[in-house]
Amino acid sequence: MTLALRFILSPRTTGTVNEHTLRPYAHWFSHQKSNTSLFRAIKFPDVVPRFSEKFHLIEEDFLKLASPTTTLQPLSWMKHTGRREGYDYIVTLFFIDTSLDVLATISHIHKLLRPGGTWINLGPLLWMGGGQTKLELSLEEVLEAAEEIGFVIDKSEMGTSARRTVECEYTSDKNAMMRWTYKAEYWVAHKPDFVQ
Repeated sequence: MTLALRFILSPRTTGTVNEHTLRPYAHWFSHQKSNTSLFRAIKFPDVVPRFSEKFHLIEEDFLKLASPTTTLQPLSWMKHTGRREGYDYIVTLFFIDTSLDVLATISHIHKLLRPGGTWINLGPLLWMGGGQTKLELSLEEVLEAAEEIGFVIDKSEMGTSARRTVECEYTSDKNAMMRWTYKAEYWVAHKPDFVQ
């Protein structure tokens, strides 16, 4: 995934809109309505993407990731603003179920967030460990574990439930006779704003 991301973001390999062409459905003959649909070309990207100064790609084992340190911001800034070490937000998109140890992953998310920080999750629970996963928890158990670790799960957001199920198509082909759809779970959780 990272190689493809770097390819798209690099000025050497991606310089114009719709520069690249793939035939992404040509490998799967099942559920196709026609050969024209099967072998159709898709051009991308629709914009020329680039890293911004505020975006940092960190390529390592998530459980080894450290919180941002005071070297990222001057100590005087932290004293002046009252901010403490840690990330303001962590977004886990189709991520939780890739963990071999979901309790360690949720604990690490909690550790990485500063007090008052927010964890936003969207994804299914298709445990991917190939038999190596320590626990394969239900959604109810994942949320209970998050609360036990110290998160407060949002109960409402602008009058609606902050927790909800979101249908997400996966590797979808709008012309095919079949679609993969996950009923992914979305939630927002906060690390309480106090030092323990």
